[in-house]
Amino acid sequence: MTTPAVIREHLILEPQITEQLHDKESGHEVRVTIIQGGTSKNGYSYDESALRTIAQMVEGAHAYADHALQQDGGVRSIRDVVGFYHDAQFIAASSEQAQRVDATLHIFEAADWLWSLIHEACQLRRPQLIGLSIDVFGQWQLNEATRTKEVTSIASLNSCDIVTRPSAGGAFRRILHSDTAHEDPPTTSDIAQKGNDPMAENTTASTENSVEEQTNAGHDVHLEQHIVEQQRLQIEQMLQEARQQRCELLLDRRLHESILPVAVKQQIRERFVGHIFEEAELEAELHSSVNMMAQLTQEGLIRGNGYEKSSVSGMITEAEKIQAAFDSMFDLEIDTTRLGNIRSFEGIREAYARVTGDAAVTGGIAGLSSLGQIRVSEHAPIGRITEADTTTASFSYLLGTSMNKRLLKDYQAWPAEWMKFCQIVPIRDFKQQSRVRFGAFGSLPVVPEDSAYTTATLTDSAATYVPQKRGNLVTVSREVIINDDLQAIKQIPTKLAVSAAYTLAEFVYGFLSSNANIYDGSPLFTSGVPHNNLGASALSTAAMQTGVTAMREQTNYAGKRIGLRPRYLVVPPELEWTAMVVTKSAGIPGSPNNDLNTMLGFCQPIVSPQLTSSTQWFLIADPREVDTIEIGFVAGEVAPSLLLQDSPLVGLSFSNDVISFKVRHCYGGVVNDFRSLYRGV
Repeated sequence: MTTPAVIREHLILEPQITEQLHDKESGHEVRVTIIQGGTSKNGYSYDESALRTIAQMVEGAHAYADHALQQDGGVRSIRDVVGFYHDAQFIAASSEQAQRVDATLHIFEAADWLWSLIHEACQLRRPQLIGLSIDVFGQWQLNEATRTKEVTSIASLNSCDIVTRPSAGGAFRRILHSDTAHEDPPTTSDIAQKGNDPMAENTTASTENSVEEQTNAGHDVHLEQHIVEQQRLQIEQMLQEARQQRCELLLDRRLHESILPVAVKQQIRERFVGHIFEEAELEAELHSSVNMMAQLTQEGLIRGNGYEKSSVSGMITEAEKIQAAFDSMFDLEIDTTRLGNIRSFEGIREAYARVTGDAAVTGGIAGLSSLGQIRVSEHAPIGRITEADTTTASFSYLLGTSMNKRLLKDYQAWPAEWMKFCQIVPIRDFKQQSRVRFGAFGSLPVVPEDSAYTTATLTDSAATYVPQKRGNLVTVSREVIINDDLQAIKQIPTKLAVSAAYTLAEFVYGFLSSNANIYDGSPLFTSGVPHNNLGASALSTAAMQTGVTAMREQTNYAGKRIGLRPRYLVVPPELEWTAMVVTKSAGIPGSPNNDLNTMLGFCQPIVSPQLTSSTQWFLIADPREVDTIEIGFVAGEVAPSLLLQDSPLVGLSFSNDVISFKVRHCYGGVVNDFRSLYRGV
């Protein structure tokens, strides 16, 4: 099996309409098959994971008439929009059909001409006359055994178009799929062999016309190929940068988790930094380094924490077993299939005695390694780690590793609904981050005959922010260990996780509640110019309609309305039930005439306890459609980190008999575009 390759051309997946139309009364909708699984005649193979990804991307996607002229994946004209796809779902394989992705295509009333074509084609049992063409980017790898191209991932969906000739495209690589089996489209000779069938004659004539049209279009081939090549180079550069960033984050994480000495870690870092590599290569290097340390230990050249029992012999090290006992003490899951049944430590004192050999904690926390001694107690509950200079540094490391795992688990469990309406990005350092907002062109002016074109310029502005470091120190004292206060220790990572998650949520929602000045020097929300995004009414159906209209009327730099719509309704706990009523009631709340509630399902409510005002409510657009609030995390570390002071002769470890743990969380943020936000009152 070769390494994954990036599909640098568009993957054009061309299914066809396969199911019956809905009745006229049900609306202009038709059920379609987007793609079938298995291996196509082109040699591409789609597994269940790829099909499920396609189903997620198709849900809610626009339906366009015909492909974009340049296939650039950019913004399409509103005149091209003929409907949208919904109820997309993955259909598992059965005895009759292969696994596939189905969706419902809703046709707008403004596109009745298209509805008539689809309706008549289906009634004539010729749905293949109108096809669908999904334009995606993805990755594949070659299976040497079967010589098939296995699609490993689908990166993005460019468009989902309704076309009459889905096989056209010239420079693009096409993957064709029929609605029954993966078959190649019939050639002209195949159709002509149908004999006296009148439909064969019509099809032959149509094919000849198609050849003539392709000949006439030959003049545009070079231009189209040039455009595709430029797009390919841009996509390749973006993918290269993404892979580079992923490798850097992977290298930092694995070196942080490794038990190798600092010097060995630095050597590995110098080898991999700045290069693109596979995770298997890094794991092989780490594995080789551990084996080397084990060999040196066996020859008596070094002594360390368990290297001598590493994977040279395939055995599980004693340090791994003790780490698992620490993990179990913090109610973390361990790999019992590999490690077997590991008994959890019953208390922090037992864990301390097991690692250091000082069951009575007689040497204090700092005194164990001051003379380089190894204290061993005959009364240790389980035994002791042999052939290793174990000190309180070992204990603090093992304890800190388990506490960090518990911290990450509790942090990820904390609700973070702000992520739905924010843009999360990795940043490299603590320098000022600048996000440039380019202007827009107005309507194109008329150019009279023999007159020069006028020059237009773009204005821009920049939103800036500087990430900050947040954190605390937490200590574990000798008294806590002697008193065997396990509950006090176990509460530390949980409370730190809650504190970090709540602090971050306060930071995000603070952009909404504080109404501070943004990049243009004006408050984020203003009732008039320059932002026109502040209302004056309490939350209600009518007030929400006013807010929606205000967002629809927002303009670009050229004064053109951009037609935004809100996706989320953010409210404090005091307005939770009001938000449920106005977004989930079929009728207008309080209306005596049972009037239709047009805000039904229009927005998704988000309740934030960090909002302190009991009256303020907010409408926020989808961050996938327009810039909203950017939250940048240094080195891409979304979760906080728990670090430890492992030197027994420095700081509080020596002077106060305590082990110090430090929690650190580094991030910053900024409002990128006021037009995506609206405040109700």
